[in-house]
Amino acid sequence: MKYWTKIGTQERSYEFVHRDHVLSAVRDDGKHFEVDLSAVGDGGAFSLIVDGRSYDCVLERENGRFVVQVIGERIVVDVQDDRERAASRVASHRAGGRRTIEAAMPGVVVDVRVAVGDVVADGATLVVLEAMKMQNPIAAEGHGKVVRVCVKPRDVVAAGAVLVELDDEHGAT
Repeated sequence: MKYWTKIGTQERSYEFVHRDHVLSAVRDDGKHFEVDLSAVGDGGAFSLIVDGRSYDCVLERENGRFVVQVIGERIVVDVQDDRERAASRVASHRAGGRRTIEAAMPGVVVDVRVAVGDVVADGATLVVLEAMKMQNPIAAEGHGKVVRVCVKPRDVVAAGAVLVELDDEHGAT
């Protein structure tokens, strides 16, 4: 699984892989780490071992971010996995006019809930996509009129595949 982190203005990505009972992390600059993280007690205390060096740390969630206390420092970290990052990219494209709704990840279309000509509200479910054994509703990003439906149930789609095309209610004919 790949994760993206942001501490202040510095962004990095990490990919975690289990091999021979060892968790390895590979940073975007190619640096490899062996990592072991174990909870200590019932709270947010953890024992963290990175490349054989041990650290005691406390992890808290605050305003949607992680706060890590380690080696006397308090570090605020934004973390996203593949799915969260894709969803953020899709959510940030809420422009008016003609726009496409795309699959954030590869999957199988389970249900198509709209037809050409339907007028939909912001947040209305357009398509249900099954990915990673989970059903994910794909919602409208703003009000609009459905001008094209590009998929049908049981279609296999790649990440970035166009599912539905919408147009502003005001600009649609």
